[in-house]
Amino acid sequence: MQPDYGQQDMVFREFVKRYPNLKCIARHVRYTHSGSENSLKAYMWYEGRTFESRLFTFHILDRVGGGDAFASGLIYAMMKEYAPSDMLNFAVASSAIKHTIHGDGNITDDAETIRNLMDMNYDIKR
Repeated sequence: MQPDYGQQDMVFREFVKRYPNLKCIARHVRYTHSGSENSLKAYMWYEGRTFESRLFTFHILDRVGGGDAFASGLIYAMMKEYAPSDMLNFAVASSAIKHTIHGDGNITDDAETIRNLMDMNYDIKR
C-alpha cells in the first residue's frame, strides 16, 4: 500500500494507542516507475507527530540493503540529534544512495554527502 499523509498518520496513531511506549515509528514507501527506476519517500511518527519526507527518484543498481540503509540512516540521524524532518530525509537519502551502490552494504560513510543529497532538488544520477 502506498498511503498518503492522512492515511499514514491514522495508522501511526492506532499503533501508538496499542503500543504506548513507542518513541518512533518509521516506514519507507517505494514507487516503481520501471525495473530500473524507483522513487522512495518515508513517513515517521515522532514526538506525537507524523512527518513526511521528500520524494527521491533514482536509477537502481542494486536493491539489496535499501531497507537496512534506511534504518541505519534513521538511527544515525537520531544519534546526531537532527531535527525530526531531517532525520527522516537523511534516512531516505541513505536508502536512495544505497540503491545506486552494488552489494549488500551502503559503503558511503560520508554523512555530509548524504546530508547534501537530502537538500538537493534533483534526481540521483550515478
